[in-house]
Amino acid sequence: MVEEVIPKSFEDLIKDVHEPGICGECGGCVSFCSAGDIKAIEMSVSGPPKYYNKDNCLKCGICYLVCPQTHVLDDELNKKFNYKTSIGNWAKIASCQATSDSIRKQASDGGAVTAILTYLLDKNLINGAIVSKKEGPFNRVPFFASTKQELIEAAGSHYDLSQGVVGLENYNSFVPTITKLKAVVGSDAMRIAVVGTPCQIMSIRKMQELSILPAHIVKYTLGLFCNLNFSFTAKARETMEEKFGFSFSDVEKLNIKENLIITLKNGKSLYIDFKDIHDFARPACFACRDFSNVYADISFGGLGSQDGYTTSVIRTKTGVKIYNDALKEGYIQEPSKFNTSVKKSEMLAKVISFGKRKYDRYKKAKYARK
Repeated sequence: MVEEVIPKSFEDLIKDVHEPGICGECGGCVSFCSAGDIKAIEMSVSGPPKYYNKDNCLKCGICYLVCPQTHVLDDELNKKFNYKTSIGNWAKIASCQATSDSIRKQASDGGAVTAILTYLLDKNLINGAIVSKKEGPFNRVPFFASTKQELIEAAGSHYDLSQGVVGLENYNSFVPTITKLKAVVGSDAMRIAVVGTPCQIMSIRKMQELSILPAHIVKYTLGLFCNLNFSFTAKARETMEEKFGFSFSDVEKLNIKENLIITLKNGKSLYIDFKDIHDFARPACFACRDFSNVYADISFGGLGSQDGYTTSVIRTKTGVKIYNDALKEGYIQEPSKFNTSVKKSEMLAKVISFGKRKYDRYKKAKYARK
């Protein structure tokens, strides 16, 4: 007699992911459920997704499968993307920047992500891109950009704290980008790009592996390097201000490279080691092993590049084509002095080093896969 295998359900997701406190709130589970018009679960205002209508739940288990904190599809993805521990597969690494002055002025590093998205939009390869956009003095939200101007307005990590942080009692640096997927599904012919963190890109790849909605419209994935995301409650901000000797009201912008870089209005910059701010990090980040976004078409970050440039790890055949075409068409440029074999080796070594540190941190965590 063959024993019936019962799929994992949202109840199992609550038990295995929510209760241990490692839900990243990426929105992958909700994106699938809402795209199929099942609407059994929904995003919470704060915290993990919750039941919207429990009676609608099909107990199909797909929400469990697409969660980046479960490991059911790990082997399939790793084989498909030729996974290598701490770095993933890569075809090319380069330091580049947007050729557009307006993009570079708005961007936090070299503006490469915005420039490549602009190329895709100009060439009608996409209808738009899901990105994050600044809304208010210290907040970013998911946003569907369908014009070059909207892409430029959404670029960068400039938090513009000149208006203070009044009313932002619980600022979270993580933006649940893929929750916008359902909202932009217009037709099967729609083509979009998604910019996201490792957990978001992983969830999309799981949906694509299962051939489920709405991942069919995602044609390009541009991943961001990600060490930690932070949750700054009022108490956390007060503690951080006292510990590092600054005021959030004096902050001009935040950026992440080898350290968390806080630039103040007076021009002074504070460089804070990640190990010194673990107390402010989201617990889900410690259950994640991916620093350099190994399942993306191209991964981007400031690590390893000089100011004004973006380190780009080109991974897939799709990534190679759009990167090379954007370079050929003049949307991005690679200054030769930053792209010698020595410089590329240095960049790669830094990405691998940070990837290994995050992987080792994951392995030591109580959430690690046994």
